[in-house]
Amino acid sequence: MIRVVVLALVASVAHCLPNLVDDLAAHGNTSQLAGLITKAGLEATLKGPGPFTILAPLNSAFDDIPKDDLNALLADTNDLANTLKYHVLQGEIFSWDIQTGRIVHSITGHAIRMYKQGNDIYFNNAKAVAVDLETDNGVIYLLDTVLDVPEGTIYQILEKPEYKLSKFRSAVDKVRYDRLLNTTYSYGNYRYTLFAPSDDAFAKLDQSQLDRFFQNPTYLSDLVRYHLHRGTVHLKSLDRNGRITSMYSGHDIGVDISNNDIRLNHVAHMTESDIEADNGVVHILDHVLIPSTLTGQIIG
Repeated sequence: MIRVVVLALVASVAHCLPNLVDDLAAHGNTSQLAGLITKAGLEATLKGPGPFTILAPLNSAFDDIPKDDLNALLADTNDLANTLKYHVLQGEIFSWDIQTGRIVHSITGHAIRMYKQGNDIYFNNAKAVAVDLETDNGVIYLLDTVLDVPEGTIYQILEKPEYKLSKFRSAVDKVRYDRLLNTTYSYGNYRYTLFAPSDDAFAKLDQSQLDRFFQNPTYLSDLVRYHLHRGTVHLKSLDRNGRITSMYSGHDIGVDISNNDIRLNHVAHMTESDIEADNGVVHILDHVLIPSTLTGQIIG
């Protein structure tokens, strides 16, 4: 009898909690998200039984989005709904469930990487500023950044003309890494970080020497692998001097920080960072990274 009474009390307390949408609306720092959920037609779903885990960007996170980009997002209901659904996970995930490198999937099927750095918890590049906020039908994490919906696989990002990565994509094709970089989580939890030199970065090299270099599969394979890291490294993880391992075994990439200026191997800046992919993340560089074994073969 006592156990029945206790369970009834627990159920009664849980039932007194607001649902996810009402809880977001009740807090001034997440009111914008609550309004967007209604605008996107997701209110009924997220007031339903669930349970769900919502990765909730603060109002300030939406304020950080460039105005033109935010207006474009708000003008397209389908795009807005897709973006918001990327922030929703099926089931309840609490902070004690999180292990660095664990991959979870949003209700859209896209992958999200969770990891811990000291006492901080991150989802992709977004830091959780509050965790384990329980509601009647799920749990909420408050994020300092709006998550970017993955733009396809890493290889599909290389194919996008707006990023101007055709030269590096050509190198990937020649050494047959296209299949590797086009593999998604559906076939295994393969996640990579690609530091992709732009076409302008390749234009800084001696072109006649570069043409000869592209005819040597061994050198070209070493170069491609040197720009790849097995695992996901977002910009917020590049916050200290150090080294990043590459897939060119024994050859690391140096990270130098000075006055908030990040350089790789003392020369390369990231002109764009944290381009989310279904199998990792892409950063675009303004210089080609050249491992020590190839410095005599190619001149920048």
